[in-house]
Amino acid sequence: MTRRRQVPWIYQYSRLLIGITAILGICVTAYLTWVKLSNNGICGTEGCQIVLTSPYANVGDFPLTGLGLLSYIAVAMMAFAPTLINPQTKKAVHNQLNHLSWLGLLLAGVGMAVFSGYLMYLLAFVIKAVCPFCIASAIFTFVIFGLTLFGHEWDDLGQVIFMGMAAALVSLLVSLVFYNTAIGSEKVVLAPTTAAEPGIGWEIKSTSGAAEIELAKHLTQKGVKMYSSYWCPHCYEQKQLFGKQAWAEVTNVECAADAKKNPQPEVCAKAGIKGFPTWIIDGKLDPGVKKLAKLGELTSYKGNTAFRYDKLFTR
Repeated sequence: MTRRRQVPWIYQYSRLLIGITAILGICVTAYLTWVKLSNNGICGTEGCQIVLTSPYANVGDFPLTGLGLLSYIAVAMMAFAPTLINPQTKKAVHNQLNHLSWLGLLLAGVGMAVFSGYLMYLLAFVIKAVCPFCIASAIFTFVIFGLTLFGHEWDDLGQVIFMGMAAALVSLLVSLVFYNTAIGSEKVVLAPTTAAEPGIGWEIKSTSGAAEIELAKHLTQKGVKMYSSYWCPHCYEQKQLFGKQAWAEVTNVECAADAKKNPQPEVCAKAGIKGFPTWIIDGKLDPGVKKLAKLGELTSYKGNTAFRYDKLFTR
């Protein structure tokens, strides 16, 4: 009589554990995706807000958290798929699906773990912020990778190594492309590089985040105004700090008489404006370009402070 070989517990429960971990990942990334798309900046911590408004938070116009969400959904489907097939009545189909899903989990596990490692590098050394949700998601990907690698009895180790290296290489290449794309989007130049268009000035090229828009609305509610001139390069720098969408919310008084859009030189003269830009906060003149964090400080702003471009203004 031969004794049946005991199956390690990890082999018995690895699929269930992978599925549960993927569901946790779905919850985290779904929440982050909602925060990102709703543009409300409510993420629990300042570090999380900084991450979601950074150039690394998107792949083109699609939120990176959304890709994470799709990845976790795919992992959950592969983890639970074989359990939907009766192994007694459809043994061949069940075994085939079981085999293919393990290969899929291996590829997904390696790819997600490598990309998460890259994102953790960005978090620690580039963005330099602490995002608990991002860290939790990274841990989930490493758990999925570990359970996939050690929770299944792989017959062909050579195939596992080859597929794992291929998935890791593809993930590294994707990471490099993503990094270079993000770096390119971050190259916002605050100061103008050409002459001002007569009567108009320069087009605002920076894109606002949730924090910039929230601050702009706060300034308007507080009655804060900025006095500027379309030909003033420092005024353009201030506009670039806000970004196009947020600047539309700011109350701006155009002081140049030849401006094509609502010139009010008499208003500026009456207010005693002597240079541009000049802010009027609580009835007091405050000349010069201001970092958005400084404007928030001067106006008792308590909202989202993950301003995108403050670090680019060094004066």
